[in-house]
Amino acid sequence: MSVTSILRGATLIDGTGRPPVENAVVAFRDGRILYAGAADGWQAEAQRLADSGETVVLDLAGQYVLPGLIDLHVHLAMGGEADSRLQGEPAWTTLLMLAHARNSLAAGVTTVRDVGGRFGLEFAVRRAVEAGLYVGPRMALSGRLLSITSAGTDYYDGMYREADGPEEVRRATREQIKAGADWIKVLATGAVLTPGESPGAVQFGPDELAMAVAEAAKAGRPVAAHAHGIEGIRNAVAAGVRTIEHGTYLHRDPHVMETMAERDIYLVPTLKAGFDVINSDAASMPAWIVEKSKEVQEDALLSVRRALEMGVPIAMGTDAATPYNFHGENAMELVWMAEAGLSPMQCITAATASAARALGWESWLGTVEAGKVTDLVVCAANPLENLRHLADRSQISLVFKDGQVVARQLAHDEGAIPDELLAGGWICCGLPTSQ
Repeated sequence: MSVTSILRGATLIDGTGRPPVENAVVAFRDGRILYAGAADGWQAEAQRLADSGETVVLDLAGQYVLPGLIDLHVHLAMGGEADSRLQGEPAWTTLLMLAHARNSLAAGVTTVRDVGGRFGLEFAVRRAVEAGLYVGPRMALSGRLLSITSAGTDYYDGMYREADGPEEVRRATREQIKAGADWIKVLATGAVLTPGESPGAVQFGPDELAMAVAEAAKAGRPVAAHAHGIEGIRNAVAAGVRTIEHGTYLHRDPHVMETMAERDIYLVPTLKAGFDVINSDAASMPAWIVEKSKEVQEDALLSVRRALEMGVPIAMGTDAATPYNFHGENAMELVWMAEAGLSPMQCITAATASAARALGWESWLGTVEAGKVTDLVVCAANPLENLRHLADRSQISLVFKDGQVVARQLAHDEGAIPDELLAGGWICCGLPTSQ
């Protein structure tokens, strides 16, 4: 008979937006949650389950249990370089991607969506993690991002797939699906971090975006649209994309925000990317990156604020790893989302239940509820009092993925963790002191 694992004594923040539950119990077996709630309700549930098998108990008194965090916008092939450029040998990139995946997992991010890989290496990285060869978060992948002829193709070596006109977009979309993509990523506007481009300028036109959405839909794949400028956002929303990435100038059109709210089209703001540039040493970065980041950041904050007021669904994404935006520091995005007007609970929900809904995985992921997978992060301090606790690596005590401890602090008492909860393979112990 399978072992039932019981976490007791912690305060449960379950990701649904409901109030925290003190002195909670989270019970799980075979990687699935059996019960999550008040301790006094567990005994009745245990009797109902008629479970007479072996149990193991982990006391987490004084700590906080949350769903594993979900980051909907990462680039595993990039490492936070000051100039944002992507280059180098593919073999080295593969090793870096595995390290970046490990760093995010150790910080409590148990699921990532990579929206622009490199040479398809991300598919091999995912296979290696799923096979247990390396530790890392679960991954939704988009393969190469689709773009018009662009300077980004040279600047981000191996990330772009240029496609001009609807028929070429059709071919490019099918290529990513053939490679194993779960999502299709399109560029509806120019980018902040591509030299010579204006983030407000339209790139793919309505016919090209409609083709990408139609081809992706044939295979059951949703589309994520990089879109800063309002005209590009309008085009992407009209085409039927699932998520708007960045959405910098969204505040300029209340009607398109109404449409997003009605159609459940998510805004993934990636505020952290801009703040990491603005708050870092400007002398270390190309001037054009600093200038463009400063130019758009207030608009980005205002768009999140207006989207929240209009009922647009919002989910967390960081754009890791743009300049100084390191894998493993993902949860700082929640701090900046709070700066834009979300409550601490809304920020946590954006990184859990809302992000799972955006992925279409909400039936089994994103909240700590019976029937969901046991992806959990245990925080030593209350993140509702200060969201920076979730972004402080030293405060992340344990990370569970599929019911096993896959990351823990080096200082954690190893003997206090039952052997049955420890992953049989690799375990991340904390994070490196430098990136």
